[in-house]
Amino acid sequence: MKRKIAFAALLLSPLFVQSALAADKLVIATDATYPPFEFVDASGKVAGFEVDFAYAVCKAMATPCEVINQPWDGLIPGLQAKKYDAIMSSMNITDKRRQVVDFSKVYYLMQNRFVGRKGVQLSSDLKDKVIAVQTGTPQDSYVTQNFKAATIKRYVNAQDPMLELTAGRADFTFGNTVQLQKGFLDTANGKAFAFTGPVFDGRKDKVLGEGVAVALRKADGALKERFNKAIDQVKSSGEYAALLKKHKLDGLLED
Repeated sequence: MKRKIAFAALLLSPLFVQSALAADKLVIATDATYPPFEFVDASGKVAGFEVDFAYAVCKAMATPCEVINQPWDGLIPGLQAKKYDAIMSSMNITDKRRQVVDFSKVYYLMQNRFVGRKGVQLSSDLKDKVIAVQTGTPQDSYVTQNFKAATIKRYVNAQDPMLELTAGRADFTFGNTVQLQKGFLDTANGKAFAFTGPVFDGRKDKVLGEGVAVALRKADGALKERFNKAIDQVKSSGEYAALLKKHKLDGLLED
């Protein structure tokens, strides 16, 4: 009897609970169509700054994890259906998303601009212009609310708006400045295009989001705290800065 009581006490001890949590494998979903943050590399593996950051955070939690590739429009439904434990996919905190999921602390701030053909100026209302964006994003919400005279084309794959630009089927796209620079303007396909107009971010308009964070189920408060502590640890250790340098993002991301 004493052995049973002692074993039960061990199961309830904070150290045992913490060790058990650490041992559970976490599955983290991302939409790998968003270079340099998340993409599929030449070997077919999910890669990018945010993927490396996810593994660094898991290491700080002493927890094994796997980052899997999922379509953007299915990320939140999949989280709610418990197909995975978290989302790390350059997902901005917005009031609409807060209604259905919880978020960790912010780990980087996103700035946004329009991209169009070089020499083409951004008009005030973009009347009769076509704007291509990724569907279900704060950028989609922003152009929908503020450029009602334009035609908005929406795509699940984050690369499709740029393909529409190069094919001449869209006049502009609107998105994350770093992703547009690294994933499009610096490539051969983006040579004929450039940023136009001012910078927009969530500090000036909440529709664009309060910052990028880990998305979690609302019931997973303990996991949220573990992510928060691990994010702080990765940043304070200098590993976050090292990952920025590795992916040539140092000086480009605000955290």
